[in-house]
Amino acid sequence: MVTGGHTTLLSPDAAQTAIDAVAWEVYEREEQPAYLSSRNEMFFKQKDTEGRIAWIWDEYSGIPNIESHGEQEEVRTVDVFIGNQKIQRVTFYKNDYPVSWEAFKTDQVGLRDRIGRDVGDAGRRTQDYRAVIDCYGDAAQGNNFTTPDGLSLANSAHVTLRGDNVDNLRTEVISPDNLDLLVTDLEAQKGQHGEFGGNIFAGILGPRKLYKRIKEIMNSTLIADSAQNNINLFDTDYGQVAIKQSPLLNSDFNPGSNANTTYHVISNQHHITRRILAGLDMEMVEPKYTRTDSYVERVRFAEVTYPETYFGYAQSNGSV
Repeated sequence: MVTGGHTTLLSPDAAQTAIDAVAWEVYEREEQPAYLSSRNEMFFKQKDTEGRIAWIWDEYSGIPNIESHGEQEEVRTVDVFIGNQKIQRVTFYKNDYPVSWEAFKTDQVGLRDRIGRDVGDAGRRTQDYRAVIDCYGDAAQGNNFTTPDGLSLANSAHVTLRGDNVDNLRTEVISPDNLDLLVTDLEAQKGQHGEFGGNIFAGILGPRKLYKRIKEIMNSTLIADSAQNNINLFDTDYGQVAIKQSPLLNSDFNPGSNANTTYHVISNQHHITRRILAGLDMEMVEPKYTRTDSYVERVRFAEVTYPETYFGYAQSNGSV
């Protein structure tokens, strides 16, 4: 039996008292500078599940560099294959928010309308939580998602399908020189073919507590913290690098290790994917369809955000 939600007993002031105002919470998080939402197409590849409840994929071996060949020498055959099959199920999210017929008809302060708006906001907020914390926040732990080689997204022991090691995890605190080390790792990262992958630094993400420091390093014409008149190549050579932050990555919300000091860099070739089965959907169920004669605000969506592979991504946890 559906009970609770918004009733005249739970909120009598909304139905029977001529009050002057209600202290509504106002959400402005997406107006925060450089706020990262789950709908950001740079940091989350936005894809459809194509009607599937689970997505199954393999990594692709790629093709190594072409070898030299002598006259009439037998031409070498190179294997091309896929492997490391992985499956990721979609997560379903649903809630009901009943409003009794009595409360709906006697609402004096607009509470029923506010509930409708806040249900939508809660859906968006949940999408951001799940995408930002469960994926980027968990990148070095691998508690929520692992890459097809069975390791966390950020790991020093990744192995390509052709047997090459790839290390995309550093430990240095953020500074101009240490960010350059991480970006160098990203740009020198091997692909599944075991050769130079060709990444270009395209985006950097950190917790809100690190955002000021990241901006100082990235957007200063001269190298930050330097008494020398040296050019900052991040400002001069890389063009429009996306700089994003999220309070969700702070230790206040993020249970991962080194939450306040971890920073992430990506190329446009990264594979952190938000795959959507059903977008945010809200509907009002009428009292005649409920056993308690209540209106029911129903919200639901189905999606999952996860790394399909580690290529195009690197992290430093800032622990040393």
